[in-house]
Amino acid sequence: MLLVEDDSAVRRALQLMLQGQGYDVRSYRSGLGLAKDAEALQAFCLVADLCMPEKNALELLRDLRGAGWGGGAILISGHLNDSDRIQAREEGYDVVLAKPLQENVLKRAVAGLVAPAARLP
Repeated sequence: MLLVEDDSAVRRALQLMLQGQGYDVRSYRSGLGLAKDAEALQAFCLVADLCMPEKNALELLRDLRGAGWGGGAILISGHLNDSDRIQAREEGYDVVLAKPLQENVLKRAVAGLVAPAARLP
């Protein structure tokens, strides 16, 4: 699972929560960090914050899809409006969630996108 969030405290909290659900989580401060990870295309799911330095989540997903990545994608943001939601769906995000995140909502969204095989043994 890929997690891209520029706020280190939020990133760490989300990473711990997802790991607690049994997911192997690779976390990044920005899309550029993810782009440098050769193993990123092996992931089954992306959770990305909309507003990040260097590259926003829409550009990030576009790049991943262009590289052949076919996993599920969840957009999170504290600054969502209707236009952002529509554009995120058009760009290929399966789920769009507003911050502050409700833990159970994110857990259900991730579980709905991933295959049982993606969980750690």
